[in-house]
Amino acid sequence: MIEVRCFGSLEEAAFLRDEVNALNLASTRPDPFSTFEFFENFLRHDECFPGGRGMRLWFLAAFVDGRLVGYLALKQVTHKVLGLRTSKIGFFVTHDTDRPHPVVRPEYVSEVSEAFCAYLLKRKQEWSFLEFQQQDDTSSLFPPPAAVDLKGYMVRLWPSMENGTIHMRWHTLHEYFMALSKNFRHNIKRQARHLFAAGDVELLASSDPATTPALFELYRRIETHSWKPKAKANIGRHPERVEYIKGLLDARQPMQISIHVLLLDGLPIAGFIRGAFMQGLYALHMVYDERLSHLAPGTAMQLLGMRQAIDGQYAFFNLLSGFGYFKVRWLAQITETRIAQIYRVGRLSFWHRIFGDWKRRVFSSLSKETPVLFNPVRRDVSEREDEQTEPGNIPELQTSPEERARIAALIAEVRKGQGEFLSKAELAAVMPFETQSPAQGKTQMQGPQQVIRSQR
Repeated sequence: MIEVRCFGSLEEAAFLRDEVNALNLASTRPDPFSTFEFFENFLRHDECFPGGRGMRLWFLAAFVDGRLVGYLALKQVTHKVLGLRTSKIGFFVTHDTDRPHPVVRPEYVSEVSEAFCAYLLKRKQEWSFLEFQQQDDTSSLFPPPAAVDLKGYMVRLWPSMENGTIHMRWHTLHEYFMALSKNFRHNIKRQARHLFAAGDVELLASSDPATTPALFELYRRIETHSWKPKAKANIGRHPERVEYIKGLLDARQPMQISIHVLLLDGLPIAGFIRGAFMQGLYALHMVYDERLSHLAPGTAMQLLGMRQAIDGQYAFFNLLSGFGYFKVRWLAQITETRIAQIYRVGRLSFWHRIFGDWKRRVFSSLSKETPVLFNPVRRDVSEREDEQTEPGNIPELQTSPEERARIAALIAEVRKGQGEFLSKAELAAVMPFETQSPAQGKTQMQGPQQVIRSQR
């Protein structure tokens, strides 16, 4: 017999911390975004509902004979439709995690999922509709278990952002690089050679919680020259978002964060924040200076991300959601997802959705949808991306003396700590190709050779 309890705060559920984390590790898909510590940090620094203000937590826990066998973190929020307030229940975490789901012991998946659905329907007077985003074909919530009766409800499905995950099957970065398409390899080499010809390129990287805060400050300085602030897609868009990332750097978090920053002539031009959890590596955030977009520093950072995944012997590199057209070039397996919405028939949200469906039917014939093979947000906010710029034509990176001094101080602080610090020659040596074109003169053969790295 499954018993479901609902906790309205993480403090109420704190006695379950160890059981929650142990259950996550024992589940079919252990997930860094389902740990108790991640929930706590997210709750404190949710930019939409900081400290949980403006929303109500529904932390569902399923027990068998007093033993925790499943949990599901949800939240209830209210919003206005036609000037009237209506209530929705959805996942506690947002879309920049990995496919939210119930965490359940494998032998209880169907029973617990059925119990969770039954519990939500039993409390239907408290909400107008349910929304479960990013549900793939393995979802235990949708389609709901057969025993769940949806008579009196309307169900709508919408395409959601796909997940892209690279499953590791290569032993060296060179072996992986050679598995990419010929044209893609050519583009990566061309852009990397332009990048190395542009000046003194270096890499700073660390997963040490004593060092990552300084790297994070360098990362944030790149954001100011990225396309992301124009689209409000940057970390610095909200103070709580900044604190949320800082919270992830805490050594007590089960997911170990590493931050990688690429320097050009002493200035940060690209950054990558990645998280390691069990056998998986997760691409959390990436940024690059759009003034140097023709040098594709982001591409170099992605390639170095694969280096970390291969050298660290991770089972997979999860690139998270969206932009599958790009991730498939890096040999990611694309998993389609959908948003499942369950409306109570007759409620305000139901009629609002009926009206929306009618408008889509009427106007759908006026527009022809075609596959989108670029980042539309970035395309909208960027003036242009000129990949044909000659390598010698590098725009001057305007930086005040005060800012340069602050950047130099942060770099010095990073170098005092633990991490991997690669000079231009050392960085060239780990690349799976020659970083100089024949016209630039021969350089040492690159590939799966061993190099001496500057480490502390």
